[in-house]
Amino acid sequence: MKVKNKYVNRSRISEKKFREIIKYFSLDLNAVQIKELTGLSRQTIN
Repeated sequence: MKVKNKYVNRSRISEKKFREIIKYFSLDLNAVQIKELTGLSRQTIN
């Protein structure tokens, strides 16, 4: 079985999307801005 995301067990988002979210948080964007950039829900981002 291949792991989808090596950073978080049982993650429902891909590793690529997870790294994208981390990058946006490091740029000091808030969850609403990240939601708009990634297409994920705000609850998923938080």
